[in-house]
Amino acid sequence: MSVEVTIRHMVLSESLQLYAQEKADKLREKFPSIEFIRVVLDKDGPNCVAALSIQGGQRTSVESTDKHTEVMTAINAAFDKAEAQLRKNSQRRQDIRS
Repeated sequence: MSVEVTIRHMVLSESLQLYAQEKADKLREKFPSIEFIRVVLDKDGPNCVAALSIQGGQRTSVESTDKHTEVMTAINAAFDKAEAQLRKNSQRRQDIRS
């Protein structure tokens, strides 16, 4: 699995990059079919935006975005939204098979 972290309009912080990488690794543990995760962190006025693009096997593609004044909160919320979407897709596939 590859994880790409891009930071725009903010200072590149090693801790931000590691935090996003850790969140991606935890998501990968829950959903092993994930092949690629792109994390884009951006500063939009007083808010920070965290945008995720996740590609996986079985035609899985998930987009998630969150905006908050704290960058860590935006990252957490974006990953939570993505996890909910992945769980919903997984459940939908299981329902179709049975």
